[in-house]
Amino acid sequence: MSGLKWESVPKCYEAWLPLDFLSPGASFVYQNSNNMTGLAPSSCLRSPNGFNAELQSQDVIVIGDEEKQDYILVGALTAFRSMTYFLLRKQVRITGLVMRQPAVKPDGKPEEIVILRGDDWRKLLLQYARMSAKAMGVREIRPDHNLTGYCTWYYYYADVTEKDFLENVEVLKKQVGSAYSPEVIQIDDGYQTFQGDWLDQDVSWPTPLGKVAADIQSAGITAGIWIMPVLASTASRTFREHPEWFVKSRSGGPLVFAGWSPAPDNLWACLDATRPEVRDHITHFMRALWDMGFHYFKMDGLGFGLPDGVFSDPDATPVSAFRLAMKTIREAVPEAFLLGCCPPFMACLGYVDMCRVSGDTSRAWIGPKPNTEYPPNADQGTVGILHAWHGTVQNWWKNDIWFRSDPDVIMARADNAYYTIGEARLSASMGILTGVSLTSDHLGRITPERRAILECAAKYHLENALPGRWEKNHWPYAFTGTVNGKLAALLMNVSGFDMHYSFTEYGLPGKCREVLIGLGSVSEKLTLPPHDAALVIAE
Repeated sequence: MSGLKWESVPKCYEAWLPLDFLSPGASFVYQNSNNMTGLAPSSCLRSPNGFNAELQSQDVIVIGDEEKQDYILVGALTAFRSMTYFLLRKQVRITGLVMRQPAVKPDGKPEEIVILRGDDWRKLLLQYARMSAKAMGVREIRPDHNLTGYCTWYYYYADVTEKDFLENVEVLKKQVGSAYSPEVIQIDDGYQTFQGDWLDQDVSWPTPLGKVAADIQSAGITAGIWIMPVLASTASRTFREHPEWFVKSRSGGPLVFAGWSPAPDNLWACLDATRPEVRDHITHFMRALWDMGFHYFKMDGLGFGLPDGVFSDPDATPVSAFRLAMKTIREAVPEAFLLGCCPPFMACLGYVDMCRVSGDTSRAWIGPKPNTEYPPNADQGTVGILHAWHGTVQNWWKNDIWFRSDPDVIMARADNAYYTIGEARLSASMGILTGVSLTSDHLGRITPERRAILECAAKYHLENALPGRWEKNHWPYAFTGTVNGKLAALLMNVSGFDMHYSFTEYGLPGKCREVLIGLGSVSEKLTLPPHDAALVIAE
């Protein structure tokens, strides 16, 4: 194409780790994503295909020989200035690993790397998670109960009105003390005028936000609110009045990129936290929302907060500038509960309480379904319960070590929904695995049968979880662990055929109790139909 020309790539820190000491049969690879978007659609457990191939991983990678039970883990312990990327090379057999840190100069100080070796890849990941959490300053996480709550998004989406929200608040206030008692009620996207103007209310939300928060708090429930604290759209007052506050492109002017919002909010820019006035701005709106009574913040769009642009501080990197923004937020509201959504996981560590570990769910198993009428502004083809489930199980080892893990909302309802009751139980399995079970279901309209699924997700948490059967190029069939100190297995069938589970295979006794489907006492084995889940606890 006329006018285009190749430019040399700026050099960064790279290193090569030879792996020819691994056995010739080494073909096991665990791939990781540094955010809630998975890398591998068929599974994160892979075998490099072909005679010559490359496989990428982010933050950490595990390679090994399943038959010999010999695995090596290579992972970044820190992400203060750069993310870390791995590229595994196969030339007939696995030959080595390239490690790249794009924001570190060739002669600069790289992010800290650890190499571990052992006979159980799952336990290596847990060991790595604890080491990296310590290196990044994460406080010990010991949740004493499942987190429950409500947000409007997956029922109303951006069309939510204040009337819709307040109708649900009145219903939820009556649920306090019930089997599904909401701990948090969160206002979602739609209350503001434009993305970036978090203190300006849209005309569809006439009641002052502080009054809404006080109404929620009156029932002993924490008031939450959705924001994108490091972003603003080009339509926003913030952007129009202060274009100099944003990360710049190399050609000058704010670096603008496409967001997911409809026009006129569809073009976004990232705040440059290396500017003192930007940190003052972030502190101002965070403190203002806290003072209104919002003590839970869903911070969305964080993955857009690391643009490769020009910062006011020439020594800054996308990661260091992002962490400065996160530090500013945490210091502005030190007692708040901070949820990172679309998060760059390692860059968030030490500043957030919880991170989204899954992609978006939806009102369908895989949306949209053929021949199904969907309302406007609804589900897209890249989302669904299965999509969210993939991310949740891929990131299992981060649970309660890096942060509390948010699997997105649990979908249990039958109204305004396009999935089976078994698929609802699979959605609930994500809450049982993570100990986080927020929902968008209208609890004034949910049937008793579907409500029981939601209550189960709120009651049970599979602790000390380890994947059970997990074969390469497939997703796991089960997780084992404990529930209230008793041996338990979370059985999950996302396949298109019946699956048979023997209790002894998962270290369970012959007599157990099944609580998610409600089968009660079961012996020796259990068969699950396609798209269903069960929770089995030793009696």
